[in-house]
Amino acid sequence: MQACDLCHLLVGAPTTVEPHENLAASGAGALGMNINSRWVDRPWRCTVCGAWMFQNAAHGEPPNVWRMGRRPQDRPQGRT
Repeated sequence: MQACDLCHLLVGAPTTVEPHENLAASGAGALGMNINSRWVDRPWRCTVCGAWMFQNAAHGEPPNVWRMGRRPQDRPQGRT
């Protein structure tokens, strides 16, 4: 997968930055926050490049920033 420029630009930005126009809330993220003992995030999927973007909350890893990662069902339990 080759992430688009808009997704790359969002990585590391504060979570107060709005998702770009090609990101769609996905899975549980469309309804609310995912929570486990290590992270809290909201998953988004880019409709152009297919990248998975995560809007991390204060308990996220890293906290309060956007990051790119694996699709939620492929992540090991307790890992991002």
